[in-house]
Amino acid sequence: MKILGYILLASLTCALSACEKDEILPEPEPPVVTPGDDDGPEGDDPGKDEEEKIQLGITASLQAMQQTRGIIEAFLPGHEMGVFISAAGAESPYVHNVPYAFDGKKWNVGGDAPVEDDAEVAAYLPYNGQTAGDRLIPFELADQHDILYGRASVTRDIPTADIEMRHAMSLVRIKILKNEYMGEGIVSNIRFDNVITRMTLDIRRETNSPLIFDFSSRGSLQAGGNYHLNDADPVVVETILPPVYGYDQKAAVSFTIDGKEYAYEFHRDHEWEAGMKYTYTLKMAGNYNSPVNMEQVDIDVEYWSRYGKTDQIILNPNPDDYPFKVWPNYTEYGYDCYQNEGKVFGTFYNPYCDNGEGELRFVFMRPGTNEIVEQFQPIDIKTNGAWDGKRIQCYVTSAPGTYQLVPLFRKKGETMWCRAVGYSYGSTDEEWLYEVKAPASDDLPALRMMEVEGQGYTSILAYPVPDDDPWNLVYTLSNRGERALRGEIKAVWEREFKLKSNSYRPSHRKKGAVNDEEWRDEIGKVSVDIPAGTRFWKGIISCQFPVKRLDPTHDGIGYASPPVHLYWKAEGNDKWILLRCDADYLFNCNYTGGYIWDETTNYVTVIPQSWH
Repeated sequence: MKILGYILLASLTCALSACEKDEILPEPEPPVVTPGDDDGPEGDDPGKDEEEKIQLGITASLQAMQQTRGIIEAFLPGHEMGVFISAAGAESPYVHNVPYAFDGKKWNVGGDAPVEDDAEVAAYLPYNGQTAGDRLIPFELADQHDILYGRASVTRDIPTADIEMRHAMSLVRIKILKNEYMGEGIVSNIRFDNVITRMTLDIRRETNSPLIFDFSSRGSLQAGGNYHLNDADPVVVETILPPVYGYDQKAAVSFTIDGKEYAYEFHRDHEWEAGMKYTYTLKMAGNYNSPVNMEQVDIDVEYWSRYGKTDQIILNPNPDDYPFKVWPNYTEYGYDCYQNEGKVFGTFYNPYCDNGEGELRFVFMRPGTNEIVEQFQPIDIKTNGAWDGKRIQCYVTSAPGTYQLVPLFRKKGETMWCRAVGYSYGSTDEEWLYEVKAPASDDLPALRMMEVEGQGYTSILAYPVPDDDPWNLVYTLSNRGERALRGEIKAVWEREFKLKSNSYRPSHRKKGAVNDEEWRDEIGKVSVDIPAGTRFWKGIISCQFPVKRLDPTHDGIGYASPPVHLYWKAEGNDKWILLRCDADYLFNCNYTGGYIWDETTNYVTVIPQSWH
C-alpha cells in the first residue's frame, strides 16, 4: 500500500450517520364529502326512487411524507385520482377507473361509479385515463410522480369511501458539502444511475408494496444541475425513487463538479421503504498532499480575555465542604503548552459527597502556593457519586514559565471554590506541573485533525490496525502563518509513564500489570513541502509496526493503550517537535459545533488487530 496510490483526485465520502430515515406523520383530514354534495353528474338525493343508481362518494386523508419538490403534502385543487370498484368478497375484476377531481373542498366524480351492493374501492393518484386492464397502472420514473394508493369498503347504505392514501415511493435527498474541496465547486449535472425507471401499480396487490418493478428498465435519472457548492447554503437535491429491498445491483448518484465526474454508490443493504425519506450527506474530500478547505474562524481574543478570566475566585479554606479526589487524565494531547493559544486540560474526579450539581474549572497557580496566576472558564458538572472525567479547552495567556494546573470545584448556588482534598492513584503535585512556552512561531505547524484512513475518528475508541501489513494515517496540518514549510513528519507509537510524557503520567501505571512495557516506536515518516499561501494541508503517512508488541493488560483488561503522535522537524534542523492540536476555531463565543473532541485532535489511539 504505497502513498502514491493515495494521491488521488478529490473524492466523495458519505457519513453513514448522516443518512436519515424519517417516519411519516399524519396529515389533517380534508372536509368530509358525502353523496348529495353535487359529487356526481346527477347528484344523489336520498328521497329519490331506490332503483336509481347510487354514486360512490369519496373522502380521502393523506399519509404524509413531509417534503417538497414533487411530494404531495396535502391535496390541492386540480389533484385527480382514479377509482376502481369491485364486488366485495368476490374475485370479480375492478371496474370503471373513474376520475375524481379535488376542488379544494371535496372530490367530484367525473364519470359513472355506481354502488350496487357491498363493494371494495381502490384508488390511486395521479389518474391515468389511458391505463390498460382493470387494475394495472404504469408509471415512468422520469415523470417524478408521487404515486399514492389506498383501499376502502362501502355499502349501498353508506356509499362514501373514506380512503387513506399511502405513498408507494420513497424520497431520497442528497446534500453535498464542499468540505475540504478547494475547487470552484460548479455542479453542472446530478444523476441517479442504475435505478428502475418503469414500474406498474397493482391496486389489488396485497404485499408490502403494490408496485411491480420492471428490472429490465434499469437506467439513469437526471436530477438537476447548475449549482454552486456553498456549505452555508448546501446543495440539496430531492428525488422520488422506487423503494428497494435488497437491490441485487447497487444504485448510485453521480455528480459533475468543475468538469469532473464523481459517484457515490448506495450500500446494497440500504433499504428504501415506501413512504420514507432518506438523507445522505456527501462531503467532498481534498487531495492528499495538497491544500484543503477547512473552517477558519479568527479567535475572539477580546471575548476570551474576559470569559473565565475576570470573575473573582474565592478559595474555600475547607475543601471537605465539597470533597473531591482527582487524578490527571486526558494527557494524550501532549505536554507542550504555548502562550496565546488553546490547550486541552483534563482530569478524572471522584466526589466523596452527595449527588448534586456544580462547576469545574482549571487555574494556574504558582507551584506550592494558593496564588492564582491565570484562571480558565468553568463548565457545569453533575456528580453521581462515582468516578467521572472532563476535559476543557483552555485559552492560555500566561507568561512563559512553570505553573501548577489545579482543578477547582464549586457547588451550585455557592460562592467559594474548593481545591481537591487529595490525589488518587499516587498522583503527585509534580504530575500537574506545566511549562508554558513562548508563543509558537509561524513556521511551526499544528494539527487540525488526524485519523486512521477509512476508519474516521472518535476519541473514545482504540482503532485496530494490521500487525504486519502497512496502514495509513491521514492528517491535516494547520499552517497559521501560511509560510512555505519544508521538513519531515514522523509518526510515533508511544507508551510512556513520565512527568512530561505525551502519553501517560506515572500515576497511570498499575501494579501487577502484564506486558507493562514502555516504548516509542517510529512507525512512519514522510517529507513535507508546503507552498506559501497554504492555510491547511492534507497529507498521508504509510505506517507499519517495526516491533511486535504484546498487549499490556491489568486484571485481564487492556489499559493505557499507546497513542500515535506526529512530530515535526524543519528542514535544516535536527529537533523533533510534537505537532500540537489547533482547535483555536472553537474559541468563539457563538460556536455551536457538535462533540468538539471528535472534530479536531493531534493524536489517535491504535492497537494491533491481534490485541483486539
